[in-house]
Amino acid sequence: MKRTIIDNKGIPPLAGICSYEDACKPGFTVDRSVELLKRFNYISKGLNQMLAAHLARVPEWEVKCAFGYHLWLDAEHSAAIRKRVSEMREPPLGLDQVPDEKLRVWLDEAIRGDDTIELLVGFYRVIRTEAIKALNRYLDEMNRITEHPTYRLLRGMLQDQEEMLAWGEQALAALVDSPEKERHAEQWEQHLQSFLREAGGIFGDDMLVACELTPRSDGQKYEMDPVPRRDERFIDPYNTSAQIDTYFWDESCSQEERAYSLVYKRLREMDVPEWMGPILYKIEGKPWEYYTDLSRQLWDETRHAMLGEIGLYYGGVPFYKYPIPMGASMILNTDLSPTEAHLILWRIEQSLMPKQTGKQKEWEIAKDTGNPIAMLIQDYDWADEVLHAQIGRKWLVKDYGSLTATTEIADQAMKVWSEADTKTAAWSEQTEWWPQLIEELRENVKKLAATSG
Repeated sequence: MKRTIIDNKGIPPLAGICSYEDACKPGFTVDRSVELLKRFNYISKGLNQMLAAHLARVPEWEVKCAFGYHLWLDAEHSAAIRKRVSEMREPPLGLDQVPDEKLRVWLDEAIRGDDTIELLVGFYRVIRTEAIKALNRYLDEMNRITEHPTYRLLRGMLQDQEEMLAWGEQALAALVDSPEKERHAEQWEQHLQSFLREAGGIFGDDMLVACELTPRSDGQKYEMDPVPRRDERFIDPYNTSAQIDTYFWDESCSQEERAYSLVYKRLREMDVPEWMGPILYKIEGKPWEYYTDLSRQLWDETRHAMLGEIGLYYGGVPFYKYPIPMGASMILNTDLSPTEAHLILWRIEQSLMPKQTGKQKEWEIAKDTGNPIAMLIQDYDWADEVLHAQIGRKWLVKDYGSLTATTEIADQAMKVWSEADTKTAAWSEQTEWWPQLIEELRENVKKLAATSG
């Protein structure tokens, strides 16, 4: 029932955000809003860490790609919530404290999924589904005018969560392809739901139901498995017989070879997110901006590998048909510390900045080949790597006092890596495969031309 009649001259009032009736909702107090935002933040932060902990371990390329994307979105959500809470009379913010011990127990169970199915069930079918329910409840009960910045923030988060959940459910539908796997997925879902019910849901105010299940967690931080894995489609993953880093420089090589060596170099970059996962998960005590920046870089590197995937598709070749070396992530994850791995990553990026030998030159070479997708890929790869060099400098140089000192320490780490990296060569017979790929690409060009003609 309307309280009065207001002449708005036919113009939607209140900037079109809501009606007068909705604007009279009690909504949430500032204190309750902050309490709930801290719970949302804890879940976003937890999801970022969970995906980082498992990206290298999951063998399915497509899952790695999604984890790389989604952990960046989760980091961005956390950063946005933190900014919003800082605007709401709240210092000290306490955003890195556990808001509810039972929420911690719930997430500690989810990170302990044994296989890809359990991980997808936990991260998507359970956590993201419940996050969507909680966000919808908040948006429904809030006063959109009094806390409009929160409304705008959560509406964007909701869209991201819905898109991530849609991917997760499609991925599960593909992997859960037998009654046994269906039971396996259902059992893990029920296990995690029991721990959430004991927490009273994400809002913490649902009827509490005691969980009688035995937790997998021992109460300690999850010890991630850093060994990178690839599924059965990927062959000979330690084969480095192809000198991918040099073919595009060689003017005696054909244009196809120069273009596709750059494309393959991008495809090979999946080992970078695989070795960045432990950096994000194992390095503790940094400002959240550090994790947000590195999550963005990890997503960019994942995207570069996807661009390589697209580049081979453009040439008519499945991305998994030929060896994609993963020796770098294997050695960096198992023989070096996360800090050393970060230093090495930054040092590589710094070496790619000079105009005549770095990313700009790669783009120029790609442009000269006449391959439009290779040129487009290199254009954005160049832009991304400039940002990545800045991120490394931002977070590493201040830790070591100067650019010179950081470079010296990074070079020492590079030397250790180089010495350790040689052992992975013995894990392959190093059968030559590059000429076969190039010949296949040339034949595909001829077939496409014949079809188009």
